[in-house]
Amino acid sequence: MRKYLLAAATAAIISTPAMARDGSGYVGLEGGALFPKSQHVNATVDFTNPAVTDIASTRVATVKHKTGYDVDLIGGYDFGMFRLEGELGYKRSKLKSAHFNDAFLTAFNTGAGTSFTGGEFDLNGHTSVVSGMVNALLDFGDDNGISGSVGGGFGRARVKELGDSDSAWAWQLIAGVRMPVSENVDVGLKYRYFRTGNLNFDDTFGFTGVGNGSGGTAFFDASNHFSSHSILASLIYNFSAPAAAPVEVAPPPPPPPAAPATQTCPDGSVILATSACPVPPPPPPPPAPTERGERGR
Repeated sequence: MRKYLLAAATAAIISTPAMARDGSGYVGLEGGALFPKSQHVNATVDFTNPAVTDIASTRVATVKHKTGYDVDLIGGYDFGMFRLEGELGYKRSKLKSAHFNDAFLTAFNTGAGTSFTGGEFDLNGHTSVVSGMVNALLDFGDDNGISGSVGGGFGRARVKELGDSDSAWAWQLIAGVRMPVSENVDVGLKYRYFRTGNLNFDDTFGFTGVGNGSGGTAFFDASNHFSSHSILASLIYNFSAPAAAPVEVAPPPPPPPAAPATQTCPDGSVILATSACPVPPPPPPPPAPTERGERGR
């Protein structure tokens, strides 16, 4: 099932580069299911009766865990296609089973006169991990819709197991998808593979012999690494809202056509400058001369 979830997350993040929240910080809370990988346990048994042969260090059991929980707090900065973030995480899982080697159980029961099946050895009921990591992530997609990221992280982890604790360097691989539910809030789904360097745990189990058996002490140790798969739900708050889409401004209307040039003719009429004024009417004819009467008749 984890393989299918990882494949779905990887397929969903193949898209174009995300650019919507460049240059903004964010914080987030993540939580989900933890699937620790099985681990091997070694043991040495010292019997108090010198006549009983001690058991030298050998691999005696394989420890499996139940599905646990994984939570973390993250905070980072989005540079565009690249994000850098810090992560403080906590993982915890209960012991599911410890399968003991039959040869070890036979040697132990013969020396102690018991009939242990392995469940009597208290290997501590749970495993817990506190880690501080720095992650580098490459973003894909559009932050205004579905987007995703892939990357990894490196840091330090402290693991408690077998009643003991130890610290080591740790690294992780991350793939996730997310989508906005408001201007500042994203929700997401994230896969993580986590692995520490070599760890050393020690635990002791004192026992009393039965009948002719001998008492003594069993020393358990696990010198290996802790590794796990996680499926997490994410709630992210971005300190700046997505960039608003540019508003298209309509071009201004063209200016009205220029009024044609005109001229005023002598008669007071206004006509186009390219036209000729009308010819003025001819002046009226002069009045006829007055005839005078004849004299002296």
